[in-house]
Amino acid sequence: MPEFLQDAIDGLVPQLTNIAIAVAVLIGGWLAAVVARTLTRWGLRRSGLDRRLSSMSGRPGVEGAVNLSSWISRAVYYLILLLVLVVVLQRLQLTIAAESIQIFLDEIFRFLPSIFGAGVLLLVAWITATVLKFLIIRGLKTAKLDDWLTKQAEMETPEAGSVSETLGNVVYWLVFLVFLPAIIGVLGLQGLLEPVQSVVDEVLGALPGIFGAAIILLIGWIAARFVRQVIANLLAGAGLDTFGDRWGIQDALGTKKLSSVIGTVVYVLVLIPVAIAALDTLEIDAVSQPAAEILTTVLAALPAFFGAFLLLGVAYFVARAVSGFVTNALTGIGFNKVLGRIGIGRAEDAAGQTPSQIVGYLSRLAIMLFAVIEASNLLGFGILADLFSQFLVAAGGMVAGVVIFGLGLYFARVADRVIRGTSGLQARLLASVARVTIIVFSSALALRQTGIAEDIVNLAFGIMLGAIGIAVALAFGLGGRDVAAKEIEKWLRSRE
Repeated sequence: MPEFLQDAIDGLVPQLTNIAIAVAVLIGGWLAAVVARTLTRWGLRRSGLDRRLSSMSGRPGVEGAVNLSSWISRAVYYLILLLVLVVVLQRLQLTIAAESIQIFLDEIFRFLPSIFGAGVLLLVAWITATVLKFLIIRGLKTAKLDDWLTKQAEMETPEAGSVSETLGNVVYWLVFLVFLPAIIGVLGLQGLLEPVQSVVDEVLGALPGIFGAAIILLIGWIAARFVRQVIANLLAGAGLDTFGDRWGIQDALGTKKLSSVIGTVVYVLVLIPVAIAALDTLEIDAVSQPAAEILTTVLAALPAFFGAFLLLGVAYFVARAVSGFVTNALTGIGFNKVLGRIGIGRAEDAAGQTPSQIVGYLSRLAIMLFAVIEASNLLGFGILADLFSQFLVAAGGMVAGVVIFGLGLYFARVADRVIRGTSGLQARLLASVARVTIIVFSSALALRQTGIAEDIVNLAFGIMLGAIGIAVALAFGLGGRDVAAKEIEKWLRSRE
């Protein structure tokens, strides 16, 4: 065998041997990675880790919601493959590629203790949170807090979960929040640690205020419910509901009793200062200060609202009494016949209401308008009070105009009847002229009283009177010119 061929074979055999060993290592390493991946996945699934994490994520029972076992098993698989790849590259004397992968693996292995420590802390946090959640839910359910709150609030059990479970979940996640800075610190993520620590400090610092505000709200709510129940029972026992039925208040309230409505008002009045105290306890100026100012303003305005409500209530009862008195009095003096007397209708209109009832209703409306004006002034609504005052003045002018026009119709009918009763030849003509004149005159006065186009009414009435005067003068002058000529001629002769 030639020497150069022997040298080639001697150099090639070690290379082929290294390649064969590298391939064997690669195959063996791959098989080891597959076995390790399978065993890791099996062990994690047997431990129920995925199920617990799915429950923590809020999606219990959902298949594949959290598949941490697959992620960890794949990480083990690829990590073993990287180790095998380093051995293969070193066997093949590809040192540069092997060193690059080795550096990457060194970083991973250097970070593994931190990951292990973070995992241990996470496990401790999960155990602590689970135990506290279990104790809180079991304790609150033993105390029957959910049943008591459902009964006191008069509502059905919510589908989203009970109050006990909600409080348990809050404590559960608070435990994780407390452990979060420590976990991030173990991982060495200093850039993320400071903002997270700041947020956790803010949340933990606000917890005492939130807890105190919740206690204040709970005690205030219980006290408000007790006061509402006592007030409602006292008023019902005093016969307030019967009084409301008698005066028609119950019709406006519907199914609610008057005593219950007043009890609810007292309930709200008690809760307002409780809410202010709870907001002050929070010590969160951005939230508590504006809300407290709003509630304080509402509380300060309550006396005015109460006074306005009392004024309107008293005015309503007075208006009803005055309306009934006016209706009965006018009916007694025969006011219902007024339409027949002025000749424009019967004793009742198309709606079946008598004139006495209409006047009684108008008197009730006037009293309520006066009450609304005063109530608006009490509440500080000056513009609204001015608007109602202007409307009341305009309505008064319109009522006065209707009265004047009605009197004009009455006197026109009387004059027509009196003149027609005479035996003169022109009695019918004179009666019609008198009736029309009185109606026109009363119409002008009524329009002037209402203030509708006052200048136009005055001008039209003046022009009409002037035209009548001119017509009379012309008629007298043209009709008596012959007589006037004879008188003038007689006067001239007497002068001669």
